[in-house]
Amino acid sequence: MPTTKRSSAEFEVLEQAAEWFGVLGAGDATAAERAAFQDWLQADPAHRAAWQRVEQIHDRISALPGAPAVQALTLPPPRRRAMKALALLCTVGGAAALLASRDDSVAYLAAMNAGHRTAVGETAPLSLPDGSQAWLNTASAADVVYDGALRRIALRRGEILIHSHHDAQTPARPLVLDVPAGRLTALGTRFAVLLDGGETRLAVYDGAVRIQTSGGQQRIIDAGSQVRFTSGAIGVATAVDENQAAWRRNILIARQMRLQDVLAELARYRHGYLGCDPALDNVLLLGSYPLDDTEMALQMLEASLPVRVHHRLPWWVTVTPR
Repeated sequence: MPTTKRSSAEFEVLEQAAEWFGVLGAGDATAAERAAFQDWLQADPAHRAAWQRVEQIHDRISALPGAPAVQALTLPPPRRRAMKALALLCTVGGAAALLASRDDSVAYLAAMNAGHRTAVGETAPLSLPDGSQAWLNTASAADVVYDGALRRIALRRGEILIHSHHDAQTPARPLVLDVPAGRLTALGTRFAVLLDGGETRLAVYDGAVRIQTSGGQQRIIDAGSQVRFTSGAIGVATAVDENQAAWRRNILIARQMRLQDVLAELARYRHGYLGCDPALDNVLLLGSYPLDDTEMALQMLEASLPVRVHHRLPWWVTVTPR
């Protein structure tokens, strides 16, 4: 789950909400503690918004099969009781919220029914019948449909890396990647595409890729460039960093990368919340970190930087100055 850049005040309120969540979920909160929580909750609309944010994250974790029970085993007895109580109280609500989201989201259903999927924290090769190579990144989904006219891949969620080969059939069929915002046509290339909220990011490492948005815009992006686009607009191309594709080897390579951005990338490979104190926004990193073991990556950060990693809850982790 990606991090979000927040102000110092927002970060502090979120931390307070997480602390209250742990206190109230322990099952042994005193009347004075419950009254203090209500005072805190009513003191500022930002407190209520932060509390709802913590509840939403916990609900998503609770909806994962077996997650609360497994995570509770890693905690000392008071927190095990807290997680047990929270699982009983919140799993039903989390599942209901998740189901409501499914009913409202065609894109979500398309991703869940896709022929190829990866879980959070998983990357996997995608077999293509023409000999082209592809890989799915964490929490991604795609369909592959080849026919007599097109070699077509549809990215439903997440990120894909494609290394296209020439089609053996005559006449050669175009290799296209369909995304919600339009269609990408490979022009003898190696490229990656990320669905990022309402935008699509295209990074071209070799060859070129033609963008055709659903709104009618077209542009060819050459090797060494990346661009973000929507159904109605194509942004300004910038230089691409080859290291962005290192996720295929389960590695995050940081070259003068902000700590906030490193944590945001690690958050994509784990469940729960991963936050960064805004005081650390300008810390730059140079190094390599494992994406298939984000806890080790966090330990590496703590060992090499003046920071401390706090596990407020099993699914709530924040990084602050030491």
